[in-house]
Parts: sequence; C-alpha cells; structure tokens
Amino acid sequence: MTQKIKKCRTKEELLQWQEEIYELEKYAVAGMMSDSEQERRVNNLLDKNYYHRHLEKVRQCKQKLLEDLAYLEQREQLLLAEINRLDPP
Repeated sequence: MTQKIKKCRTKEELLQWQEEIYELEKYAVAGMMSDSEQERRVNNLLDKNYYHRHLEKVRQCKQKLLEDLAYLEQREQLLLAEINRLDPP
C-alpha cells in the first residue's frame, strides 16, 4: 500500500497530517505471526478451558495487587503517624 506524501504548507496542515498518522498508527503491523504462534492462538480459542485458566491468572494477579495495596496503605498510615509525631500540626 503506497500513499502520496503530502507537502504541508502551513502549521495547521502539518498538525492535521500528524493526527492522521497517529490515527493510522494503531493499525500498523510489525510483522507476520509465525506458524507456531498462530497455531497456539487458534488452539487457545478452541480450548474450552482457556478462559477459565485465564480468569484464574487474572484473579491471582488481582489478589496480589490487593495484598500489595493493603501493605502500602499500612505503610502510609505508619509514615503519617511518624510525621505527625515528629512535626505536630
């Protein structure tokens, strides 16, 4: 697919062309999928348990994030308490 290169005369034309490029960029492809990658993806779609396994991975990740968040919230409270102890309002 070839396109004619635009010759922009004004800043507005250049900005418009930039927007067009950014819009088209999401459809860009860096290369072809290998046969093994294509086979793996097709098999995932055909596997009835694929979504269940993926859901379990998502839930595990979510649980880890919640645990990390709880730790950070505790740490935040300890730091605030220490700041208030050292420098009362």
